[in-house]
Amino acid sequence: MSEFINEWILEKISKSPKKFGGFSSNPLIMLEFLKEFYPDATVAELTPQHMSKLSTISRTKNKLLKKNPNLDRRKYPQTSFQMLSNELE
Repeated sequence: MSEFINEWILEKISKSPKKFGGFSSNPLIMLEFLKEFYPDATVAELTPQHMSKLSTISRTKNKLLKKNPNLDRRKYPQTSFQMLSNELE
């Protein structure tokens, strides 16, 4: 199942990197997963197992973005350490 989830997430991010590769993308990819795999479920029917699966989707997406920086559309604010590091170069 894990390999399937990785492939599914990479496909979604690759097809729509702005939507699924940014900071606000965790709820979007989780919702996409529910729509695609549980289309008839209502919020009231979601079980702890569903929520666990959604957490897995979210964590996996973040890991895959780290491994595939070309798909990562998250903007990281510069920290004071980064700015200092840039000044020293």
